[in-house]
Amino acid sequence: MLLNSRKIKVEIRFLENPGSVRAYADVTLIFTDGELQLIGCAIVAQPGKGPFVAYPANRGNRRYFPVVAAKGDLHKEIINEIMRAYEAAKARK
Repeated sequence: MLLNSRKIKVEIRFLENPGSVRAYADVTLIFTDGELQLIGCAIVAQPGKGPFVAYPANRGNRRYFPVVAAKGDLHKEIINEIMRAYEAAKARK
């Protein structure tokens, strides 16, 4: 399996009545031998702060628990692609 040979495709879904969560991003990591989808990454914007990406999470009794995580260059690539797609989609809106 060649993990370094990948492409990232992002689809943005805007919310009709956004609060702190402005949109969701569905990410497809395309490898030479298959695909991996990350569905429901939240694009969050709080007053006075720039937007950031939160990976999908499940709610527990006292906090949210991540469903998926990425580290290193892959994490940076995913976040950059989500933000690029979000800004482009926002400009077209």
